Amino acid sequence: ASDAPTPARDAAPQAAAPAPTLASLRAHVGKYPRDVGLFESDPLHDRLTALMGARYFALLANFGTQGPISEQGSVLYAVGNKPHAGGDSQAILLVDLAQDLIHVKLLEELEMSDFRERDAEIVLPEEVEATIANWNELAREEGE
Repeated sequence: ASDAPTPARDAAPQAAAPAPTLASLRAHVGKYPRDVGLFESDPLHDRLTALMGARYFALLANFGTQGPISEQGSVLYAVGNKPHAGGDSQAILLVDLAQDLIHVKLLEELEMSDFRERDAEIVLPEEVEATIANWNELAREEGE
């Protein structure tokens, strides 16, 4: 046996940092989606593009003018609208932290679409309920 010291083993390579969870978004409450890169980074980007496909770009357009990220109960949400569209094109992002669930509601030229990761309900915050009621009123007025 040799008296030479055993070379130190390299430490195990660092594991990649875990992807951020939806709960990490709580740190952004009160901030604007564009200021925190909400739609362009994890944990939302990949999930939104998988959920919406090509309509993801309509979401981005309809968040051209946006309100801050808000919270009611376990639901984070943000509301936006397409600039210079007279309110005809809007979007709502809903993130239910308790259910690990994302829903998007799009209004495009008064046509409403609903994108859900799975068939589970998210309790709508009061502001979101009021926004959807306004969308329904816009659609009714347009239909008259």
